[in-house]
Amino acid sequence: MIYQRFKKFIEANALFWPQSRLLVAVSGGQDSVALVHLLLELKKDWPSLELAIAHFNHQLRKTAGADEHFVRQLAKKHGLKILVGRAKVREYARKHKLNLEEAGRLKRYEFLEKVAEKWGADLILTAHTMTDQAETVLIKIFRGTGVEGLQGIRLRAGRVMRPMLCLRRQEIEDYLKEKNLKYRVDETNLDTAILRNKIRLKLIPLLEKEYDSELVAHLAQFALIAQDENEALAELVEGMWPVVTKKGGHNTHSPFFELDLGSLKEIPVAVARRLVRKFLKVSLGLASPSFDQTQAVLALEDGQKFSWGKDKVLVREQGWLKRVEATRKKVDFSFMWDGQQNIRIHDRWEFQGKFIPAKKLKQLDYDDSKRCYLDANKLSLPLEVRSRKAGDKYRPLGLKGEKKLKELLRERKIPQEDRDLLPVFISAGKIVWVPGLPVSDEFRVTDKTKRILLIEKSDWSG
Repeated sequence: MIYQRFKKFIEANALFWPQSRLLVAVSGGQDSVALVHLLLELKKDWPSLELAIAHFNHQLRKTAGADEHFVRQLAKKHGLKILVGRAKVREYARKHKLNLEEAGRLKRYEFLEKVAEKWGADLILTAHTMTDQAETVLIKIFRGTGVEGLQGIRLRAGRVMRPMLCLRRQEIEDYLKEKNLKYRVDETNLDTAILRNKIRLKLIPLLEKEYDSELVAHLAQFALIAQDENEALAELVEGMWPVVTKKGGHNTHSPFFELDLGSLKEIPVAVARRLVRKFLKVSLGLASPSFDQTQAVLALEDGQKFSWGKDKVLVREQGWLKRVEATRKKVDFSFMWDGQQNIRIHDRWEFQGKFIPAKKLKQLDYDDSKRCYLDANKLSLPLEVRSRKAGDKYRPLGLKGEKKLKELLRERKIPQEDRDLLPVFISAGKIVWVPGLPVSDEFRVTDKTKRILLIEKSDWSG
């Protein structure tokens, strides 16, 4: 009797308890009707079990209204509370560029979560069967997938549970016939132009007859094994995530993570792929990164980019994978600065100047990206602070001759999105410093320097 297997499956997997408050998703089709009646049988053994029905009207078929009426009558007959939702799924799919199946799934689960919260349900139950599981695994294989896809339909997903994954569809049909239970028939389930229907009606019967009579059970078991192994890998990835990522990188105001691609070469490739997939989801919003996309990212060399649409670009710099932020439109600027007032550039950086007697600074804390020390007596004040120009060049400290600013920025691996935004500090037409590069050799501090101009950069915090 399938009821005993149903109950045993629930108990063995600890899906819910005798005192649970359950919201049951019911379309009116054979599987969901069978689920309601199996739960009513279970309630005889577990009197404290609380049940309510949720029905979502997709408004896609002419018979949708009749389906809703049937489910309302089912709830009334058994004294169950019913919550009904409706949505214009076709319009939603068109607006969000989704196929009808995906749009319907999204709106249906959105409704179920909402009413579960409203009713105070502990769990949401859906009527997916072992046969649904087998179909899903085959669909995933045909479309190309990894272990995540081979999980098929999750036994548990948040507060959604699928207690009928232990039952074949044929068993459910026999149960309904034995109990003389009525249900609604969705005529679209007979359309073999739909891949799932074609697999259900043609492929699985053929495979069961010619290759494996227990195909459905074997595929369902395979999916459960994949779920357990996927959970183990997911826990490993979550533990490694803080170790191989950092927030912001060069620009601490950036909302994006950076991924240490260099370190991924030292770990098993299966875990490295998982970390890259997570990064693509987090940084670019890819819902389901493909194998080819993941491999392309792992193969990147420094300076190479990965693009997914015009505004979603990643670049590898010094071993780190980062998102290229939307390039700000270059705005040319030029103004005079006395070296004492704070100045702000692009609402992004703030610069502070301070004149200090050399004898008061016992040790200089050099950091070309954040500060510079200049011999104040060699400067012609006020300084000009301007945007970078084509052909700019100077002789940085430690170099024998002049070099183009463009080449120096590239050699120092200054992020591409920063290069046109950095200010250039000028004294009497000569470059003295550009943040991220050494000061000009001509204006460096020496043991003969009497007075120092210290310029410090910080991120603007508003």
